[in-house]
Amino acid sequence: MSVFSRSHRIAPLHAFARSRLNPVKRAVPQIGKWLLIWAEYAGWRLSGPGAAPGFPNIQRLPSLLADLAALDEVAFAQQISTTRPRAEEILAASGLAAFAEAVEVMRRQVGFALRDNQIACAISLLAGECVELRTGEGKTLAAGLAALVASRAGVSCHVVTVNDYLAQRDCDLIAPMARRFGLTMAVVLQDMPDEDRRAAYDADIVYGTNKTFVFDHLRDRREAQALPGSVPRQTGQAFAICDEADSVMIDDATVPMILSEIGDDLPEIDLDLFRTLDGFAESMVQGEGRVVDHNGAWRLSLAGLKALETAAQRWPHPIARTDEIVALAEKALAARWQFRRGDAYVVHDDKVQMIDQSTGRLTPDRRWEYGLQQLVEIASGVPPSPEGRTVAQLTQQTYFRQYRRLSGLTGTARECRPEFWSIYKLKVRAIKPHAPMRLMDHGLRVFRTRSAKWQHVAARAVNAAQSRAVLIGLNDVTETEALAAVFAAQGRAVAVLDALTEAEEAALVSEAGQQGRITIATHLAGRGTDIALSPDVRAAGGLHVIIASAMASSRLERQFYGRAGRSGDPGSFERAISLEDRTLSDGVQNLSRHVLRLIMYQPIAALHPLALALFQTGRDRRARKLRRMTLLREQDLVRQVGYR
Repeated sequence: MSVFSRSHRIAPLHAFARSRLNPVKRAVPQIGKWLLIWAEYAGWRLSGPGAAPGFPNIQRLPSLLADLAALDEVAFAQQISTTRPRAEEILAASGLAAFAEAVEVMRRQVGFALRDNQIACAISLLAGECVELRTGEGKTLAAGLAALVASRAGVSCHVVTVNDYLAQRDCDLIAPMARRFGLTMAVVLQDMPDEDRRAAYDADIVYGTNKTFVFDHLRDRREAQALPGSVPRQTGQAFAICDEADSVMIDDATVPMILSEIGDDLPEIDLDLFRTLDGFAESMVQGEGRVVDHNGAWRLSLAGLKALETAAQRWPHPIARTDEIVALAEKALAARWQFRRGDAYVVHDDKVQMIDQSTGRLTPDRRWEYGLQQLVEIASGVPPSPEGRTVAQLTQQTYFRQYRRLSGLTGTARECRPEFWSIYKLKVRAIKPHAPMRLMDHGLRVFRTRSAKWQHVAARAVNAAQSRAVLIGLNDVTETEALAAVFAAQGRAVAVLDALTEAEEAALVSEAGQQGRITIATHLAGRGTDIALSPDVRAAGGLHVIIASAMASSRLERQFYGRAGRSGDPGSFERAISLEDRTLSDGVQNLSRHVLRLIMYQPIAALHPLALALFQTGRDRRARKLRRMTLLREQDLVRQVGYR
């Protein structure tokens, strides 16, 4: 049990009663702007990781496990039915026996003993930390172990993940173990009726996605205000374990969760204005009428503002001669030039459906704000939808801070340490993999044109697939279609995993580890699912990953090439980008873009990874600023109008 060090003082858990009339939650204090910035840039460093949490006398765990393994089923069933830990003692010396019983139940159920690093992960989760455990190390079972221990002590537990498929899969895996303890488990799915949702939230352990939990919270809050006496869905927020924590708590926090109601059809005068603004935005030439600001958003230049002022004099809408027309015109610029089809959204069933930028999946229940939604629809040739009226909103930063105890786990947490601490007060603890990594890096290749890059990637994939399986990582649907067309022209069949093939995700992932298989996937499609390698692929060197787009951050790259070399398997990866990749131009300041291109044009290959790393650091910095501004705007709204 060398993964454990001596215990340090940790606030105990509490078995709060589940109640719809008086749901447990933490009062969330507002965070001042400068305190938030200080914590993000310096405070997290000063906090330090601290000693690894553990039980007093943790060295007794192997002998306790050996004693439990020697019991027959009848004796073991009697043992776990007559003992029940107290929540306050879970991480104390008296809680070690109950923890050992949970480990033994999992061993009997899955057929193998949990590894030391999985047990260490579960202990850190119970202690309220964010754990970085490498992909393929068994995070699902580690989270399940923590949930079983906490729930057996009466602590209501929510296990949060990124999509319904993973929530259902993980719930099905842990449910038989929960039944051995007499615990109840449920999963809350996006399309579930309200009565079924209420029944699910009554369970001891509840699995679901972050968006499901947040929107159910918003619906409960809205109905409590509008319909006195209504029965809430949720029963409180005691303990949350966030799987894929960086995706759930960081990437998804860029925009607030907004609960809206569909209003009346748009007046014809508004539709005419939106159509006119779309035509105006289309006529604005880059660098002349429109420019990119320091946050990467399209703005009207001075010449563009003068053109708008002149044109608006002829428009009949009353807004046309007010300052509001500038904001609407810049929304039209975003709809026409920033939110690209196949990247930000797709058109499905004659409707615009947003693509979640953190997961690569469709979000049919999400809309842009009024005006922007309709302008995107007009730009994409879809009939504009009725006006949506916002009735409740909440940032995910605020929602998750309401839990009395919050923890997380992911394979890529270290890049997010400043935000985990500054916003959630979560320390990040890295836990070593159980086996040495056997992942080979074949370097970075830079091409001047996209077409040259696609030809190189296709050739490399076909060559590697002669004996291995290949996974190609891209940013968006548009890129997957472009690369798939290159393979089609060569007569080569490939599998595509993106927002348009979400329904086939499980089947595509299950086949991605077979010899000769080439799978193209957007950057987070399929995340959380294992690519099982066939024996011949493992013997030939394992999965080969080609990252064929300039990813917005090094963390996204790690998430992708982390699909190879799992659990001590062999594997390899390489990167190939072109100077025409949209990620290197969209939302990038002109100076940064010119410097990046200047370095990339140099024949010194060693400089290319450095230039890309500097670019990604800048993108990360701007994304953090955007999330910080989202939280601060919410706090200002609460202070000014009491809007909750």
